Amino acid sequence: MKVLFCTQSESLALFEALRADLHERKEVERCGFVVADSASYAKWLRANPDFEGCGHVLLKEWGVTRRPFERPNRAALAEMERDLGGAAGLFGAVVADRRLWMGKDCTYSQDYTRRFTDEELLCILQRGVTAVNRLFDELSPDLVLGFICVTMLDYVVYLVAKARNVPVLNLRPTRIGDRVTLASTLNDPSPEFVAEYARLMAGASSQWIGQAREHIARVRAGHGKYEGVIGLSNKPAVKVSAGRFVQFAQLFAAAKSYHTYLTSEAASDNHVVDPLRAIYFAAVRNPLRAWRTRRFLAPHYVDPASLSGLRYAFYPLHTEPEISLLLYGRPFVNQIEVIRSLAMSLPADMVLLIKEHPWMVGKRSLDAYRKLLAIPRVCFVDPRTPARVIVQHAALVAVITGSIALEAAMLGRPVITMGDCPFNVLPATMVQRCSDVRSLQMLVRQMMASHETNEQALTNYVAAAMSTSASVNLYSVLLQKRNVHADRAGEYREEVRRLADYLMNTLRQPTVVSNAVAGSAAW
Repeated sequence: MKVLFCTQSESLALFEALRADLHERKEVERCGFVVADSASYAKWLRANPDFEGCGHVLLKEWGVTRRPFERPNRAALAEMERDLGGAAGLFGAVVADRRLWMGKDCTYSQDYTRRFTDEELLCILQRGVTAVNRLFDELSPDLVLGFICVTMLDYVVYLVAKARNVPVLNLRPTRIGDRVTLASTLNDPSPEFVAEYARLMAGASSQWIGQAREHIARVRAGHGKYEGVIGLSNKPAVKVSAGRFVQFAQLFAAAKSYHTYLTSEAASDNHVVDPLRAIYFAAVRNPLRAWRTRRFLAPHYVDPASLSGLRYAFYPLHTEPEISLLLYGRPFVNQIEVIRSLAMSLPADMVLLIKEHPWMVGKRSLDAYRKLLAIPRVCFVDPRTPARVIVQHAALVAVITGSIALEAAMLGRPVITMGDCPFNVLPATMVQRCSDVRSLQMLVRQMMASHETNEQALTNYVAAAMSTSASVNLYSVLLQKRNVHADRAGEYREEVRRLADYLMNTLRQPTVVSNAVAGSAAW
């Protein structure tokens, strides 16, 4: 089997470990890798100097996005789009990539400034499609395996694979414990999950029903945290001390390191943040902005003790930018306008409570919060307040695609979504999707009036998610993220083995393979 892995910085180590495991099983003949982030890749090569000598076919993203840019051929792009299809269109590949669609500081700030002109974006897109087609011609993969979808090349690889009838599997978390899924589409819900859920709703049996009930009981009794979620805080999640960078003993090393960056290809790689800017944001600007935000919002915070006597809807803010908005949540990417629409749609005696995402503390401008507070009936809760406390007393929970909606459904709260969510399959008495804001006012009232928890549907939902997934510590172990929640301890090689077992079991299921090669028009 020839496999093409789509990686993004840290996931390269994960997929190389998976390749090695599959090679030991004699399951892999040859591999290709799409790699992003030249600085991360250079570090990887220093630790793994033999990687490029192993015969892998490589496509490096920074070669596609490097200046200078030639004039794009619009006729050729139109032909590419016709060849590849896709309900979201070819330009969706650019929209899905925050490093193309948003400003150069988007990693550390809510940056909507432009870094590329229209002509440059089209040139990058044309280069990307050409490079990916060339990669497929050289490797002729039997399988494409990726992780979520956050780069332009991830998206293009998916479209090219579908056009060539090559199976695609996309690794992503289910937000249920430590379970991850390999889905045949980039968005949720996957056809495999939908089919299993429908089978269970039709009365079929499942070995997962008991565990599903246990999981729901745990969520109701404790919390809905899942593997990889970060903790609550009113301070920036990324912490760097400015003092350690001004110590005399480290100045020379820091200057040498920065000179190396300036003279390397990383300096022209839009995936790599300038190290000095990264230090500035993490050590100075974001902590200062978080402090100013706390001072500004503190008088406006709703006391959690008063929630039980308040009639409100709850909207948890998403991080920006992220896949939940740029891929799953289109066209609801402007959260200020989403919140405005919600506030206008509530009954007269209700308010709208919003809570900042822990990952966005210090990243959003004070002006953004001023605009939100200027909307009538919008109130804030302290970001350290557990979402569960807010959900328990809410008359309604609204999200674009956030996983808090699933916890809300388990806690018996009516839910409105606006994007591609797996829990959209739940009965309309529990969850409804708003595709048109003109219907939001009616939908809000309908959901609160007709809400009823369907225990069988909820159990079948969790059982279907468990049946089509596997227990793997993806973020805490395989991607080695710090300060994230984990349900259990895990050792790296064991987690890789778990993922490899799951992949091979998935490939043995003919329905999954047939879904994985289905035309992209279904997406």
